[in-house]
Amino acid sequence: MKRLLYLMFLWCSSYSGFSQAYIPMPADSGATWRYRIYDIDFITQVFDNILFLNGEDTFANGHTYHKIITRSCRQVGSAGFNPPIVSIAANLADQYYGAIRESGKQEFWLTVTGEDMMFDFNAVVNDSIPAYSGKIKVTAIDSVLLSGAYHKRYLTTDTGYYVVEGVGSSRGLIPALNDGSGQVQFYCFTFDSLTYSPDPALPCTYIYTEGYGLSVTKVNNQSPEITIYPNPVTSVLTIQSNGAILSGAEGQITITNLVGQTIFAHDYNNKQAQIDVADLPVGVYFLKVNGSEVRKFVKE
Repeated sequence: MKRLLYLMFLWCSSYSGFSQAYIPMPADSGATWRYRIYDIDFITQVFDNILFLNGEDTFANGHTYHKIITRSCRQVGSAGFNPPIVSIAANLADQYYGAIRESGKQEFWLTVTGEDMMFDFNAVVNDSIPAYSGKIKVTAIDSVLLSGAYHKRYLTTDTGYYVVEGVGSSRGLIPALNDGSGQVQFYCFTFDSLTYSPDPALPCTYIYTEGYGLSVTKVNNQSPEITIYPNPVTSVLTIQSNGAILSGAEGQITITNLVGQTIFAHDYNNKQAQIDVADLPVGVYFLKVNGSEVRKFVKE
């Protein structure tokens, strides 16, 4: 009887894991994958960049694909140049990078000749899945808890390479970017309140749009004339001007998300404004006041 109960317990456990709700890859704006690319062929240069979904689609091969945009900042230095990983402004305009679609728990990348499969979330142990160079075998499947939800993780014969459901791989959205040479390093993935990094010690920082004029220095060295509270905020954010009245073009208040999209804009005509942010997804936002003053706030 004990053996029977034990076998039933194992079966139930297995069934429970098998029936775990599937978490698809992001298909709308807001998801970002942060990379650093090293190039030392002729001069030592570093490209900090993010790939992100901008909410736009394209149609090809009879399918709808979600556009991927790249934003980057090129930095040049002497031998061994390796600048700190910080929030920086892009020095190149955003560019179309490619497009993805998901069908039947598989993620596809649009190519000039058709499409390539990037991830296969139907895989079971001993199946071969797409990887950074050809295919690789799945050795085990477990789960990781991210932002309150369990995501299946597919471990492989390469202990440094695995795929996380709804996130991508340990080498980012496009594993082929990183061929194992060490010249490309994936830092983190962010989507709404979820932040994931294969190495938690690596900072997950933002790259601002070209010409946005927003840097860490500018955010941190703020004028005392503008204050916002509470921060973090859950429902109503208050903006207080201790100097000029918030009015007209100079009094416009805008809120942008982490990929630079304006999600709120309004003109105010007094020294205080209150904005209802209760419906905003949990995450980090930037608030711009009086045409130049920038504040960062966290929605909880």
